[in-house]
Amino acid sequence: MSRGTQFVRVIKFLLAGVTVFCVSWIASVNEWHSGLRWSGRRVENLSTMRTIVGYSAAKLAELDRPSPVACSRLPAFPEIPLINRTWSPDTESPSWQRVRGTSVSLYAAYYDDRAPQRYIRILAHFHGRKIAIEEPLFCQTRSANPEKYSVEVVAAKPEEIWWHEWDQTQTEVFTPLLLSCPLTEDMSDTSVVSIVTQPCENPSNGLLLKPSKTKYRYNRTFTICVKDMIFQKDISQNLIEWIETNKLLGVDMIDMYIDSLNKKSEDILLRYRSQGIVRLFHVPIKYSFERSLWQRRRDHIITYNDCLYRNIRESKFIIPLDIDEIILPKIADTWGELLKRLTYQGWNPNTYSAILVRNVFFFDFLQEVRNYKSSKHTNKNKMYMKRDDVRIKDENVSLEQIKLLNDTNSIKYEIDNEVANSSTQNNYKSVCGKEMPIPKVASHTVSSAVISPIGHYSKSFMLTKRVLTAFNHYPLASLGAAGIAGWPAPFNEVQLNHYKEACNSTVVSECEIYSKTSRMDYSAARLSRRLTKVLATDLCSKLKTV
Repeated sequence: MSRGTQFVRVIKFLLAGVTVFCVSWIASVNEWHSGLRWSGRRVENLSTMRTIVGYSAAKLAELDRPSPVACSRLPAFPEIPLINRTWSPDTESPSWQRVRGTSVSLYAAYYDDRAPQRYIRILAHFHGRKIAIEEPLFCQTRSANPEKYSVEVVAAKPEEIWWHEWDQTQTEVFTPLLLSCPLTEDMSDTSVVSIVTQPCENPSNGLLLKPSKTKYRYNRTFTICVKDMIFQKDISQNLIEWIETNKLLGVDMIDMYIDSLNKKSEDILLRYRSQGIVRLFHVPIKYSFERSLWQRRRDHIITYNDCLYRNIRESKFIIPLDIDEIILPKIADTWGELLKRLTYQGWNPNTYSAILVRNVFFFDFLQEVRNYKSSKHTNKNKMYMKRDDVRIKDENVSLEQIKLLNDTNSIKYEIDNEVANSSTQNNYKSVCGKEMPIPKVASHTVSSAVISPIGHYSKSFMLTKRVLTAFNHYPLASLGAAGIAGWPAPFNEVQLNHYKEACNSTVVSECEIYSKTSRMDYSAARLSRRLTKVLATDLCSKLKTV
């Protein structure tokens, strides 16, 4: 046998082997969905088991691509409730929609074309801790025009937006959920999506979905997301100080979710909304005394993920923050300048989905430590803790026992107290008729000497093009990655200043750890100068206009 003939035979064997491998591959790969399309006559279901994991975006898109087949009947067109989620005083909050035959309720739907495979993402929750006990769910997607007789049905991929390691109690809970529905083609027109338990049954819900016509050219870089605002006392001055601080740092928009507010605080936010710096939305789930702490934490996740998906086409980053938190650059003046510096220190948006910032507590009671050390007090000033607005005295720690350290690691700037300047103070007095309050970034210079580890009370810049589900502190899941996929920012570059009245329920078990030692922290000195100048000329006028 000639050498050429042997070569041809080897090639034939190789081709045969490749063919067998490919057939086996196709048989073994299961898309987690099955697709059905209305044809008027029959149903075919092409469902197999997925045993191969795709790691690249292209492979994930290939595995998740639906295979539509025929359905014997056209499901009825659903009723679509009119929902306005924009908040205004004295308006009702939006309702949820139940999925018949399940404990699942739907909040909102979003079109997600960040990956090669297009999806409809639906925020929902269910009663329980394991979605696996629920009936399988299917997405019905159709044109918003009821005259178009076409419905695409795929199995919904459910993903709990929660880590069960966090559960501290076994009480009944509602768990947040993300339902993902893959599409066969890009969405070009306004559509309606419904969730059902049988592929072709008539739906009991309908969510309207308007795809954006624009490409991913963000018109904002930084958008802050603020979870459920519940304040009966007047916090208008604190709101002004916090919003103006973030404006100086470079925020483009603040999305705030309102439950209930004092009238004066409402008016302040409406004023900022008219200036285009704040957007106000109804809170997804209103507060009630019956909800446990761990249930409220679950509920807040709906808020953060609504903020995420509202901004995936609008803002490069979202930043979940509360109004007692400030992400403070220590060397740069703004977040934009900070990002440029971090790029040279390891931050890579093609690798990570978030920049994690370490937390520093500035408790109100710690601010008295410096005065206590320099004077002769006879009464011990006790620190206290709080659990859900109830003060709990801690007899084990008093101010005289708290060790005060010098802050040798932060940038040392003497605080230039603009408030003490006679012309500034006199100008403020003439307009406001009272002494000018010192901004918190200037008055709070004593922090806990214990810096929270990464992941503990951290906050983060979340990259919207990469985050699949978001939590208060960091992404819970990211596109094309497992785990948090967050990058820890160097502490000498940035920290989270967390201003708290006392140790509350979030840190009560660690209160003694955070309070045994304190340090002088002048990191906010430069920012306090800039903020004080802004507030000296504008704070009172803002308060007087409402």
